[in-house]
Parts: sequence; structure tokens; C-alpha cells
Amino acid sequence: MTSNTSNQSNSREGSDLDRYSFGLRLALLAASSLTVMAGATMSPSLPAMQSHFHDVPDVAYWVKLLLTLPALFIALFAPVAGWVADRFGRKRLLFLTVLLYGLSGTAGFFLDSLTAILISRAILGMSVAGVITSATALISDYFHGPARARFLGFQAAFMGFGGVVFLLAGGALSEWSWRGPFLVYASALALVPLVAFSVFEPDRKSGYSKALPDDPQSLHLPVIGFILFFAFSGMVVFYLIPVQLPFFLEERFGAAGFITGASIALATLVASICSLNFAHIRRRFSHLMICVLIYGFMGIGYLIFGSAGSILQAWAGLIICGLGFGMLMPNLNLWVAAVTPEAFRGRVVGALGAAIFLGQFFSPVITEPLRGAAGLDLLYEGAGLTLLVAASLIFGLGLVRKHRKRSAESLKKDPVTR
Repeated sequence: MTSNTSNQSNSREGSDLDRYSFGLRLALLAASSLTVMAGATMSPSLPAMQSHFHDVPDVAYWVKLLLTLPALFIALFAPVAGWVADRFGRKRLLFLTVLLYGLSGTAGFFLDSLTAILISRAILGMSVAGVITSATALISDYFHGPARARFLGFQAAFMGFGGVVFLLAGGALSEWSWRGPFLVYASALALVPLVAFSVFEPDRKSGYSKALPDDPQSLHLPVIGFILFFAFSGMVVFYLIPVQLPFFLEERFGAAGFITGASIALATLVASICSLNFAHIRRRFSHLMICVLIYGFMGIGYLIFGSAGSILQAWAGLIICGLGFGMLMPNLNLWVAAVTPEAFRGRVVGALGAAIFLGQFFSPVITEPLRGAAGLDLLYEGAGLTLLVAASLIFGLGLVRKHRKRSAESLKKDPVTR
């Protein structure tokens, strides 16, 4: 009986990726890639925007806020989006927010007021909160077991590959005008009919009924707390690339918009390839040990990048950093799906989105004073050392947990020695 059950489970997991239409899978992956455009697409045009609005007081601060403001509103509205997804359905939320995304994203092309652009970026953040929360919740509902790990890897990879295209397009369009990158957001409007006709509301075993499940332990709150903290801190450090990289490359190598976009796209491309192979990584390492790998690769990459004497050395650091970041999103999404009851998944995914985008928003707030005091090179090198220390601490935590688990298992096997 155990063998038959196992075979049925494996058959189900193996067919999960094939039993849904190509349109549905494409809609989920393409919608997920929209989150990349929310901030980083604008990165290559920041210096030109700063020059255009030079008469605005504190223009350097406000222009950088354009890049990260969507992240703040994603963080604020992601928990609300999770509640809406659990209460009223994932598909409705995905459809409406993809449409809002396309309209608010392209608005910056037509606006000539920094205040108006900031407002449009805030609305863009609200829409991204709904897109990423509903798309990730749908993936977790549709797929199970190894198929879920593979598709979440595909999701992160598609976000990365889309990011490469968007960043290159944004960099090229920024050479024409600082307004150019706003046109990239129009691609979301093409997804609206695909979402409308391909995505369906999944049947869920339990609906929205209570604030918490009967058994509080079923939410694994300590694990979820660690995941949220790791997501926040990881994004604070990673967002040193899109926020500070344009100024670092311009200051050190005189790089223009296209080189900046290509540099960020290089890290994104490597991250995408790593995400594409995440299922293989997950089979060999626990979620906690993958966190060690994430911080380890990112730490080494930043040390190399911060000390770069040539653009090639800077790219080498970005490549190594991309290896770490490529594991971040699929690992956290899969971990959350594994420890969260189905009926509450939207809200926990929303909390994860809030942690991720709060990290993006607070990245310049936390690191800008450090940049002013130490300079960009020391900022990157300091971030690298901090990440390596954190990786060592998490590795030690993993060893302690493994030792306690073995001790508990040995006590169960031989209770007489207790």
C-alpha cells in the first residue's frame, strides 16, 4: 500500500507541470516578472533624471526615492493583498492589479512633475503587491511537491530573464531620454487578456474562515519569523546594486546608462540561470543551508566588486553575487509554502512580500549615510564582510539544529538512556 501511495504521489507531482495549459503557465511566469520592472528598470536613468530635475531641492534624494518608493507601497499593501487573495480569490486580484500596473507604470512617460511621478510610482507599488502575492499563491495552490519546487525555480528564473530584457531595454531607452524606461511598463497591458482567459481560480480544500488555524503550531511561527527577517536583510544588502551601482560605475569607470543597465542585467542573468536549477540545489541542501550559500556567494561577490580596479573585475563580482541572489526567492517562496496551511497561504505570502520590499525601500535609507561616511567602495566591502559573518552564524545555527534533531531521535529509539 505504501508503494502504491508513493507511486501515485510521484505521478501526481510529475504531471503537475504538464496538466496546466501553456497559457496559464506563461501568464503566471510573465506576471511574476513584472515585479522586476517595478524598480530596477529605472536605475540606468537616475543620473539623467537628477540632471533634469536639478532645480528641485534635495533632488538626489527624491530621484533615488523614485526607484524605491514602489517597494514601500508593495510592503504596505502586500499583507492586504494576501487577505484579499484568501478572501475573494487569487484570479480577480491578479487581473485587476496587472491592469493597474500597466497604467500606473507608463504614466511617468507623460508626467513632467516629480511629485506626480512619485504618486504614480506609489500606485505602481500597490499593483505589484497584488501581482506578486496572487501569482505566488496561485503557483503554490496549483503545484505540489517537487513540481512546486521546479515551478518556483522557473518563476524566479523568468523574473530574472525578464529583468535582463527590461534592464537592457531601460538602459538603451535611457540613452534616448530619461523618460524612455517608463515605456517598458506598457508590456504589462499585453498580459491582461492572457490572465483573463488562461488563469482560473483553483479549488482549495479549506476556505477563509478564521484568523488563525486551530493548531497555532501549524503556522510554524518561529520559522516564518526567520524567513521574514532573512528576506528583509537580504534585500537591504542586495539592493545596493540597483540603487548605488549607477553612481559607483559612473564615479569609478565613467560608465553611461547602457553599461550600467548591462551590468545589472549580468547579475540578473546569472541569478536566473541559478534559479532555473533551483530544484537540483534543493535536493542537495536544506532551506537553512541554502541561506548560508546565498549570503556566502553575495558576500564574496561584494568584496570583489567593492575592490574592483576594472569593469571586468566588477562584472566578476556581480556574477558571483548573482549566484547567491538566484537562490533567494525560490528558497523563501518554497519554504513559506511548505510551512503554511493552504487557507492562510495568501496572507503569509503577502507578509513575505512585505518583508522583501521593505528591505528594498529601506536599503538606501540605511546605506546612504554609510556611503557618505565611508564611500561606495568601503560600503560594498563592508556589506560583503557582514554577509560572510552572517553566513557563518546561520551555518552554526544549522549545526546546532542538526545536533538537537539527532539527540531527539536517539532518545526516541532508546528511551531507557533518557
